[in-house]
Amino acid sequence: MALKWLRDNLRHLKFILWGVVLVFVLLVFVDWGAGRAGGGGGGNAAIQIGNRTVSESEFLEEMRRLDQRFSQIYGEQWNEIRGQVDLARQTANFFIDRELQIAEARKVGFTVTPEELQEAILQDPSFHDQSGDFVGADTYKRILRAYFRMTPEAYEERLTEDLLIGKLNALAERNVWVSDAEVEREFRQQREVSDFDLIQLRYEPFLAEVEIGEDQTRAAFDATAEDYRRGEERTIRYLLVEMSRLRRTLPVDDAELRAYYDQHLDEFLEGEQANARHILIRVAPDATELERGEAELRASGVAAMAQSGGDFAAIAAEHSQDPGSKDNGGDLGWFGRGQMVAEFENAVFAAKPGDIVGPIKSQFGYHIIKVEGFRPQHQRPFEEVEEQIRFRVLEDRAAAEAEARAGVLARRLRSDPPETPEQWQVIADEDEAVVLNQSPPFSAGDAIAGASSGPELADEAFAASVGDIEGPVAVPRGWIVWQLAEIRPEGIPAFEEVRTEVEQKLRRERAVELAAAQGRLLADRWRGGGDGSALAAEFGSTVTEARDHRRGQVVGTLGVMPDLDAAVFAAGEGAVLGPIEAGIGGGVVVAKVESLSLVDPAELARSRDDLRARLMAERAGQLLRSILNERRRDTVVTVDEELLQRFAPTRS
Repeated sequence: MALKWLRDNLRHLKFILWGVVLVFVLLVFVDWGAGRAGGGGGGNAAIQIGNRTVSESEFLEEMRRLDQRFSQIYGEQWNEIRGQVDLARQTANFFIDRELQIAEARKVGFTVTPEELQEAILQDPSFHDQSGDFVGADTYKRILRAYFRMTPEAYEERLTEDLLIGKLNALAERNVWVSDAEVEREFRQQREVSDFDLIQLRYEPFLAEVEIGEDQTRAAFDATAEDYRRGEERTIRYLLVEMSRLRRTLPVDDAELRAYYDQHLDEFLEGEQANARHILIRVAPDATELERGEAELRASGVAAMAQSGGDFAAIAAEHSQDPGSKDNGGDLGWFGRGQMVAEFENAVFAAKPGDIVGPIKSQFGYHIIKVEGFRPQHQRPFEEVEEQIRFRVLEDRAAAEAEARAGVLARRLRSDPPETPEQWQVIADEDEAVVLNQSPPFSAGDAIAGASSGPELADEAFAASVGDIEGPVAVPRGWIVWQLAEIRPEGIPAFEEVRTEVEQKLRRERAVELAAAQGRLLADRWRGGGDGSALAAEFGSTVTEARDHRRGQVVGTLGVMPDLDAAVFAAGEGAVLGPIEAGIGGGVVVAKVESLSLVDPAELARSRDDLRARLMAERAGQLLRSILNERRRDTVVTVDEELLQRFAPTRS
């Protein structure tokens, strides 16, 4: 069965998407929720995935846990950035992707035996005592209630599903292959380093020398007319009741905030927390045995310095390779169980305040940890979460008020449609929470810039007639009432419609040719021994120094330049290269290679198997993601968009 699944699905490699990263992020940051349909509580359906129903209460509980986790990670800063994070849509994608993976695993024929389930529980460090032994059935249940807030039955059902998903991922990983050439390309990209100087000659200064006549522009259009072909496009005019504006005007008193707090105390219950500092000696995933040994030796030396009474913060600032905490003396702040990797967490919660432990090995490298203190499970005081509560109360109130005002607008527009843009603007000006917008042209299935994040609104517009008033519709910024303003038919547009675009493209191409001619003169003089800085100034530019550059990295403000990378790593030290086109808008560049550090074939041979294994794991994840995308197209998924819009980001 498993082999047949792979044969049937290997064709999906051509559909590979990187969306697997989203699943990883969600699995890391979303706590386990309140169980599956039938055990997750009542309420309206938030998501329907085939036969699986996610109730609104289950959905909100999962989203609440995600919100709490981010609040623990970011502290007070979370109140400032919450409005930029689409928690609701992340939660919806989590449920959808998880259900598709479970269904696919069962379709393949995977099951989880009671023995496998028991072994997974016994191996989980969350259920080990200080000696590393299982804590016992009673303590196991208490841990589930205290930290996971789940019954043993719900926890074990969820763990069974996780094991099914793990088996599916393992199957995909066992049956992909990465060639020697791909391994070598990846190894070179990781290890080869170059230093070079770069002089860019932009095309804009040459535009003044370019003259394009009417006949040239028309001839260029006639020769490339197919490049300008477009499908049918439409535009809409819409009134937006903007929730962010509403929130600034709606009242909320302290009594309401206090009442919300009293009614939702469990939302503000914080589990046991630890405060620690650490020093990280990083080990790359593809590090050789020699490199790993050197890192371990260095970590042991740093640990000895810390344990001999040195200033831990000063040692961390000097030796740690964790950029997120190094400058703060390794301070990680307060964190709870489940936020750190298991090896790190186990070491911290088994220690006492003041202990220095390590080196502790994890997937990131070696940690030396100083435990500063602990605080027990406690109720966060109202004053600490007041602004968080204010945001939630106003969010719900603004969503309801925006919908109500949009409904009033829709009825008014249908009964007395405005005939001119000025009349539309008068209506918008009557309410400070309402703004008038006109969309850019869009195609069927597009997200409409500024109005929608999905294709639904565009699809409705393609079913409407010019002048139709539609809505109200929930969108990320609030609620809109819209009118189909224009239909642009499919085909090659008339020359007059795209004349300016054609002329600008032609002028840019000619200017780049002139820049390249100057680039050839510059390169010849640089090869002849000219000073780079002096030459750059003479040609109206400056020298950009690229240091420790690897293939695929951005070059200054020019972005990624594959053609330049290929030339640099194929050249010798001292070579002057170019001119090389720098992509749209970049003109041309001339480069001089200062130094090259190329891979040692023997090192490549030693690292080949480890690197191949990592690349195979990545490719297996991509394969699985592409298959799930296909399954998603074949699965009836219904999402309560109005529910998601209630919690949509309020700012970008």
